[in-house]
Amino acid sequence: MFNSALIYELAVLKKYAEPLLKEITKEDHAYMEAKRLLKFLNYFVSIENDDVILQTSIIKEFIGGSCFR
Repeated sequence: MFNSALIYELAVLKKYAEPLLKEITKEDHAYMEAKRLLKFLNYFVSIENDDVILQTSIIKEFIGGSCFR
């Protein structure tokens, strides 16, 4: 196993994760974890334009737009 993470990945994932985490209500067992993750994501500026990410980037496998089939 090797770490293939890139410095900008959390900024890319923020725009996808934040709306989903905000849907979690206080009654849900994952509420505290969602709040913790939202607080963590506040440290990052979101990258809104996915076009600036290379099609060969592994993160494109998760957000769409990868050139790999």
